Amino acid sequence: MVERYIDAARSNADGSHEAAFFLADHYAVYDYDRGRVNDGVHAVAGLGFGQPFSPVGPDQGLDAALKGRGDHARTGFQFRGAQYARVDLTTGIGDKGVGRLAAWALPVVNGAGLDAAFNGRAPTREGKAYFFQGARYCRYDWARERPDPGYPRPIASLPGMAPPFAAGVDAAADGEGPYARTGFLFKGGHYLRVSWDPPGGGGPCVDGTPRGIQDDWPGLVELLTAGKAKAQALVWIADAMRHLAVPFDPLFATALATHFHVAPTAGAHEKATTIRLVQAQFTRVLTALGESSIRFRFRTAGESMELDHNAEAPAAYFWDTRINFTPRFVALGPAKRASAVLLETVRAVDPASAPASANVPDWYVTDAEAGRLGVPRRRPDPRWTMRYDEMSTAAALHNPSAYAAFARHLSLGGESRAST
Repeated sequence: MVERYIDAARSNADGSHEAAFFLADHYAVYDYDRGRVNDGVHAVAGLGFGQPFSPVGPDQGLDAALKGRGDHARTGFQFRGAQYARVDLTTGIGDKGVGRLAAWALPVVNGAGLDAAFNGRAPTREGKAYFFQGARYCRYDWARERPDPGYPRPIASLPGMAPPFAAGVDAAADGEGPYARTGFLFKGGHYLRVSWDPPGGGGPCVDGTPRGIQDDWPGLVELLTAGKAKAQALVWIADAMRHLAVPFDPLFATALATHFHVAPTAGAHEKATTIRLVQAQFTRVLTALGESSIRFRFRTAGESMELDHNAEAPAAYFWDTRINFTPRFVALGPAKRASAVLLETVRAVDPASAPASANVPDWYVTDAEAGRLGVPRRRPDPRWTMRYDEMSTAAALHNPSAYAAFARHLSLGGESRAST
């Protein structure tokens, strides 16, 4: 199954030349003038919407979003299921009330939500919006606040449409600033340009073939997937904190022994001390993750090496109070991304965890442990003086990988290293 990198997108206030792109319960802001994502990953809940437009979790997100036109030019619309919510784009404050999608009179399939929406431009399509659902689209007139006659039509009927997009799209966005006469359609890791005023005249048409989002939208996929990974890490931490509050079940005892090396036969004082220290560390991590709007940052490979002095660009790394994400981050896959976010945040809040040598990966185990887990054996590596399963409790308490593996172990209900 092709991974979705964008759930929805809409432009921000007039003149900003920026757009908010949403994935799961977070969003990032892209600056069309700079041709780059802005630093920071923001929680949708921070916009102040009521339910169900303040989703929480890696599997919760918007269906579509759209900036209003005409009398609604100050309003951003967010769609989820059969409802929509509004945000004032000037103040950035969301409306806690919700409206019904039926109020738009769109010819959508009953019970299903939208997939995407964007606005037309140029002389012939100004004041129009396009709503996508499945393999069809509908044109909407902002002045009349009604759909135009003769719709819906097949997406495939748009001149130049590429076959993968004709079956449906994930998201759509208005171009802004230097791209004001362009619309964008997104599906998986690719996008298409729609020219509203093509050279030589004629109606709107697809301009070119699908291209990779990562190739042409610097940092957008990286920060969106970082936000989704943060959401997954928060789920793991919440599950771990529940177990830490009532640490009596066998699963907890096994996880504590595996990742922090406190044997089930250890004394009550040793267990209580370790539990208290782990809880405190997770509390600091939660605070830092709540600051992703100022802590999360995109770095190109060149920036990572030149500005942050890395010999090569890691997928994710802590540096200068920031948690940085490079193009390599996307290739990790969802579970490894969440682990990376969690362990790099541990490094951000615990100075003793910051040195690279302190982070002993959970896969760097003895041959005997590798055989038990069903993971590849690893040759001795000079970066680490001990294997993960040989660490003392004192060392493990400052090992970022231990916190990620411990939380994942408890959340998933068992050992997961063989699958990651």
